[in-house]
Amino acid sequence: MRSCAREVLAALLLLVGGCATGGRDAARRDIEVLQAEVRQLRQDNAELARRVDSLQTHLELSSASRTVRVAPREDAAETAPVIPPDLAVVHVAPPVAAAPRPRTPPPVPTSVPIAEPDAARVDALSRHGRDLAAESEAELKKARAAPSTKRARLLEEFVERYPRHPEADNALVEAATVWADAGLETQACDLAKRAAGDYPAGDALPEALERLAWCEQHRGAREGERKLLERLVQEFPRSPAAQRAGTRLATISGRTGATPESPARSGP
Repeated sequence: MRSCAREVLAALLLLVGGCATGGRDAARRDIEVLQAEVRQLRQDNAELARRVDSLQTHLELSSASRTVRVAPREDAAETAPVIPPDLAVVHVAPPVAAAPRPRTPPPVPTSVPIAEPDAARVDALSRHGRDLAAESEAELKKARAAPSTKRARLLEEFVERYPRHPEADNALVEAATVWADAGLETQACDLAKRAAGDYPAGDALPEALERLAWCEQHRGAREGERKLLERLVQEFPRSPAAQRAGTRLATISGRTGATPESPARSGP
């Protein structure tokens, strides 16, 4: 307490000195500081008093517990039960599954807007397609009208320029026939193999297989020829090439030394 009094007295002296020299502002600040210190001192005194009361209560309880004596039990049968009678039974409810949280849409739109195509561009592409189709048809007609081996070369050039044309596989088979008629078996067999390999779903596949069987016949590979002819009969039984293949199979089965014949020419 004496130290507190000294601090208060010192503060008052500073306050008086500040009023005499520093003016009103300095005096007001000193008063606020002094008030804060006084409040802190009051809080410290209250905390100290509370601790003293708590210590005194603890000492009284300790003294009382030392004087308590336990009376001896007269009857062992009156022993307290193992389970206290005031024990409460608590039923614990099973956990409840949390309700699913509602799904909220994403903060940004995910739909893709559909852009309308440019009508002018579509029309230009359509005109280009029609012009290209007309040009390819004219070129195919010109190639088929050419004589002899020139026809075969023009048909090959047509396929090179228009490999996706519906008549591309037929053009290859026709060119192979021209080369075969000219006695150029290598060129004919290469084109027939190309037609069967590049256009396995084309309508000229029976004629391509028939030409390949003819190539095997000229090579002397009777077993390869037989397999191709049997495939032709099994896969395309209603085609004219299959009918000719059936005749050829009967021929090589009855007369193994029969003279090979060129298959019928496909195309116009």
